[in-house]
Amino acid sequence: MAEMDTPHEMILSFLEQKDPEIRKKYNEYKKEQLDPFPEVSRTSLDKQQNNALFPLLLKAEISLHHASDRRPNAISSEAYNAMGFCFFVQILEDVDIVDPTGKTLSKNMVDLYSEDIVNDFTSFWDVYFEMEVAHKFVLEGLDANPIDESAVSGPGSDVFYRAEDRDFWVECKNKRETTSYGWELERFGREIADSLWLDYDLEDDVGEDSFAVKVSSRDEISEKVIENSSFRERVIQEVAGELAELIKQRNSKAEVEIADAHFEVELIKYYRGRHSVTLSEEQMDAVKKQANLAKVINPYGHLGINPDILDTDGHGTVYAEKAGDNEIEIFSTYAFLLDIPWENPYDSWIFSTIDGVTDQFPDYPDIIIFVKIPPGFVYQMMREKTVNHRDERVSKWERLKEKIIGIYANPDRENRVKAVVLMTDVVMDEVTEEGRNVMLQSAVEAVYNENVADQIPAEFIDLIDGQNQIQEIFSRPGQLSLKDQHL
Repeated sequence: MAEMDTPHEMILSFLEQKDPEIRKKYNEYKKEQLDPFPEVSRTSLDKQQNNALFPLLLKAEISLHHASDRRPNAISSEAYNAMGFCFFVQILEDVDIVDPTGKTLSKNMVDLYSEDIVNDFTSFWDVYFEMEVAHKFVLEGLDANPIDESAVSGPGSDVFYRAEDRDFWVECKNKRETTSYGWELERFGREIADSLWLDYDLEDDVGEDSFAVKVSSRDEISEKVIENSSFRERVIQEVAGELAELIKQRNSKAEVEIADAHFEVELIKYYRGRHSVTLSEEQMDAVKKQANLAKVINPYGHLGINPDILDTDGHGTVYAEKAGDNEIEIFSTYAFLLDIPWENPYDSWIFSTIDGVTDQFPDYPDIIIFVKIPPGFVYQMMREKTVNHRDERVSKWERLKEKIIGIYANPDRENRVKAVVLMTDVVMDEVTEEGRNVMLQSAVEAVYNENVADQIPAEFIDLIDGQNQIQEIFSRPGQLSLKDQHL
């Protein structure tokens, strides 16, 4: 791979070998994203990004561009991820690609990894994790190779690992994205907001005005919203209808009863016309470079809303135009806040993925599973309680490990899974005597199958023991920076 100046350029160079148009596509995406004054589009679901690659590259490029000797802590987690990808490529560059039987193929990393990414940008984080796991084995000198599953008919894993007269399949399961329950909550909120424009013709009434609204409930409705489509549609239509009336009439609050669920809808604030803001030269320059007004000022300030609120259960859209040298006008802006109980069963969601691997490979005798879990989920599971099979209250993290051990105890599994390695990334923000230090750390916690302890290679245990341990990392003094890590 050619030497390039920055990680995002190195990644583009790697992918160009399979898609000569990739740089052009990225530059078009970049131009669109960096337009500080885009055309107004009210709905939000149609704007959701399914492209995992380009957002990473752009955030890494911007972050490293702004980083300097005076601002080393400004480097984002995306920039660290991009640097990690380049390091994985470097470590794996001369490693043979094999088929699921371990036979060496006349292929290289570009044929395996680059092709997967350019064929499906949404697969980027899955490929990233496969490379990350493979590089850990290779870096420690273990006999391991990336697998091309398409080389033979039938199932195949991600990494082929040989040790102590055994051939292990190493399966990599990336749970970086939000749980289905988490996405359903986000989509549910966006569907209500989109209904204001699509079903209630609110655009003509609002014009260039701005507003902030909130939907609240004390009732836990996640299962009904997900499983009962008629209930879901009724909630969306009736809640959106009440919101539309509040906005049109400029009323403050209303209540909605739907089946057994009670909702309160609120117009937090309505702002007429355009809102003028004068920026400093530095702020205007930052807006032009980042195309993200919320990184420079609070664009919802005239609505009495802090944008940090929108990081969780809610969303917002902001539109602005340049009105003078350092003056902008904010218009057609809205914030939608959602405050309802919503069960998010992290432990069950992750366990079901692990449990499914034995069905995925019904005949293979030696399996090791790596699972990548977002740090926010680890943090939540360590703090949320549940009841285990002995009616004991334990953390969801401990319960997850108990359920993995349950896989090993199941005689139908034939002890084919030798170990499950839970893995996460955290940005550690530490202050030492030498000064402040911000770094991306990966951490692991292994759950070994004690029934077949003699079949687990000692060198593999040494590999895991030599990594940062999740329990240690999460108990260290310092601040876990979780903002950009898929909570």
